[in-house]
Amino acid sequence: MKSLLAECERGTALTVVLEGGAGCGKTDLMEGFAHHAAETGATVLTTAELESSTAPGTDRPTASTGTRDGTELPALDDLISTLAERAPVIICLDKPQDREEPTWRRLLAATRRRLRNSPVMVVLTLLPFGGCQGDLHRHLLRQPNLHRLRLSPLDRDQAAHLCETLHGGPLGDTDREALHALSGGNPLLVRALAEELAMRARSGPGAPWPCPRGLYAQAALDCVRLSGPLAMSVALGMAALRDFSDPTGLTAVLPLDWPEIVRGMNLLREAGLVDGFRLRHPEIETEVLEHAEPGRRADVLLRAAEHVRRCGAGARATARHLLANGHITESWQMATLQRAADEALADDDADFAIACVDLAHDAATDCWERARIALKRHVVLLRTEPWRDDQRYLEKPEWPECPHGTDHCAAQAVLTALLMIGCGRLEEGGAMLRTVAAADAGVTYPRPDHFNEGWPWFFCLTPGVPDAWSLRMSSEQTACGEAHDVGGRIQADGVRFSVCVNRHHVRARAVHEIEEHLGAWTLGDTTLALIVPELRHLTTIGRPDLADAWCEHFAGEAAERGVEGWRQLFTALRAESALALGRLHEAEAYAREVVDLGGDAPSHWLCGGVLASLIAACTASGQYEEAVRLLDRPVPDGFYRSVHGLDYLRARGQFLMAVGRPHLALSDFLAVGRHTERCDLSMRAQPGWRIDAAEAWLALGNADEAEQLLYAHEALAGDDTSLDSGLWLRVCAQLAEASERPGLLTRAAEHLQASGNSWELARALVDLAEAYQDLDQSARADLTLRKAQQLADECGASPLRERIAVLGLVDGRPVLRSPRGPVRVPDPAAKLSDSERRVAVLAARGMTNREISTELFITVSTVEQHLTRVYKKLDITSRQELPLHIELALPETA
Repeated sequence: MKSLLAECERGTALTVVLEGGAGCGKTDLMEGFAHHAAETGATVLTTAELESSTAPGTDRPTASTGTRDGTELPALDDLISTLAERAPVIICLDKPQDREEPTWRRLLAATRRRLRNSPVMVVLTLLPFGGCQGDLHRHLLRQPNLHRLRLSPLDRDQAAHLCETLHGGPLGDTDREALHALSGGNPLLVRALAEELAMRARSGPGAPWPCPRGLYAQAALDCVRLSGPLAMSVALGMAALRDFSDPTGLTAVLPLDWPEIVRGMNLLREAGLVDGFRLRHPEIETEVLEHAEPGRRADVLLRAAEHVRRCGAGARATARHLLANGHITESWQMATLQRAADEALADDDADFAIACVDLAHDAATDCWERARIALKRHVVLLRTEPWRDDQRYLEKPEWPECPHGTDHCAAQAVLTALLMIGCGRLEEGGAMLRTVAAADAGVTYPRPDHFNEGWPWFFCLTPGVPDAWSLRMSSEQTACGEAHDVGGRIQADGVRFSVCVNRHHVRARAVHEIEEHLGAWTLGDTTLALIVPELRHLTTIGRPDLADAWCEHFAGEAAERGVEGWRQLFTALRAESALALGRLHEAEAYAREVVDLGGDAPSHWLCGGVLASLIAACTASGQYEEAVRLLDRPVPDGFYRSVHGLDYLRARGQFLMAVGRPHLALSDFLAVGRHTERCDLSMRAQPGWRIDAAEAWLALGNADEAEQLLYAHEALAGDDTSLDSGLWLRVCAQLAEASERPGLLTRAAEHLQASGNSWELARALVDLAEAYQDLDQSARADLTLRKAQQLADECGASPLRERIAVLGLVDGRPVLRSPRGPVRVPDPAAKLSDSERRVAVLAARGMTNREISTELFITVSTVEQHLTRVYKKLDITSRQELPLHIELALPETA
């Protein structure tokens, strides 16, 4: 440029074109040269100065003050000629093709003719050929003294040197390679990346580089725009196609012929924005798509989706283009989105699946199809936010395009009813289905053949709904409207739904069969609704230990796969199983984790499951203030009409009993009973509510009401679990004579020990110790109280420990507790010899004297002598009293 200036000073008019891609430094070079020329004494004119009222160094008006006809040209020529007589004139035209006034046309004509031998230099900054509108490049070809200076992108070392200069420190090899790959040598992009590199250094090594929607992305978008409309169109096509960007794809999605696409691509390549047939980084693609004109973007994205589908790409690849467009109209697009959602769920990509389902739902025009998709979305959201979904869906859906109207659409009514059932509001859901059936009797609405499509299996997650309900709701035959002889049915718009549930399971299952199923299943959206009821069933039939082990297994699988919603569900179930085992500390820890993650949003599942478990654990451990705080949390609308409210009401009733408010507790227990009987529930919906209510009546002094409830429970219990039998016997003992109480409580303790619930066992043992004290059997009371104290300490049950303290001393002296562990008491087994211990254990297991003699290879007489000494040492009179003492206090190693 300096040598060209010297040539101009010798009296030669020159035209200098600074040519290069957007952002490659053309303007910087021109401004730097203009500053140098001014310092040498040259007159520098810019486009703005030429278009102003006067030019520097003269009072004469420029051509821009006159009319726009041919008489303006001499005025401009005269001005430049006058200035050139004093000093060389440098005219700088930055991006002249963007000017409405064709100043460049007159200047080029003047330097080619009248000013040809004047010291005038016209400097222009231009994009490479094809980047400007009009015929500027064609006019430049006619210039006699034309000089083109090409500004190419920086190479790898030059880009690294510029970044190091700006960044103030050396770059590592990885960053040097990434810098050139990201910038393509474009100085503007290098500067942006250097700024973001400095921000990353301040934020820490984990900060992304380049930043999402940061300086780099914005600078790249500016370069695309400055490259002209043709380059912008090609960039939009590349951004839409992404991995599928190639000549065939670009031709398919853009309304341009191939030569135009090549010119646009060359402009982007000169700016360092492309690598092959793709833009250099996804952030650039995102910015280009986001800032494109909406109509053009939608058209290109739909064309891209069609091209990708024709290329045989998967549904997920096609769906990405449909999601980017945000609007679909054709049936193949709807089907593609739903296939893509299924594929995403197989890879545990719940966010992508939800996005696909949402778009399909919004685009659905058929009411039944929209309702089916809504059910599907409800199940998918179990993966991400299981505690926040139900209230959102119970709100009345807004379907403005529904031809039946908001208040008369059967599909909307059925959808709302099914979601109510999924939230445990069985009565309301059933009533709504009956209303739909009555209103639409004889009317047939078009619907998909398989409306249910298996998604109503999420009803299995609702406690209290037995397998028969789920079988009816999810079977293909029921979805098609064929009859099933399993409970009551109604018909709503050609789809049959049950509105009441069977009293029992379809068939009883053994523990080993349940474990076989659980071992064969892998977590999925369908199997989840099979796994959860089986885990709850294990707890119900008295094997919460197995339920806890399987919950731990599935929670670990969910955590490994990153499915947080499922992990929370299994953690909540672990709280239930820990509570059933009497492990209050564990139950509180699991429940509190989920409650904290669930937040304050009211949810049927959260309040009726894990929150109820946390309230029960806090009550049993004596944390009454915390229980009050938890009971103050808001619950969902209609919560007390749902089966989820049953556990909550029982937990609240137990708290009220603990704080001495039996009349309020009784109200809650009776409410549980009314709801249970009204809904005809039997699977898990508090079969022992009569036991709770009977205990409350006893606390109020009404033995008659309590006795009636206990008799009713015995008549209806059937195959009761060990836990229910133990609880029933413990309350029955309160109605018995003093002499009968030890026998009943001993049987209760045996059942409760078999159930594995150490907290309930401790309660029964405290009652038994008190019964022994009432009969002045201090030795038995002491032995029983020791075990109760040990269990209460292990459980962390403060109220039980206080009650034990009230009952008095053990063996005439205070019970001593280690500061770091449970109570330390003498081991009754220490009184027995090894031979006596072996005989006692076998006798406690129900073996006869002859069976024991055969087992131990001793005579029957020896067995009798050993047992006599055992009775004397343990202060008992018969082998019927052995099970309690031996099973609770003696090791079973013999």
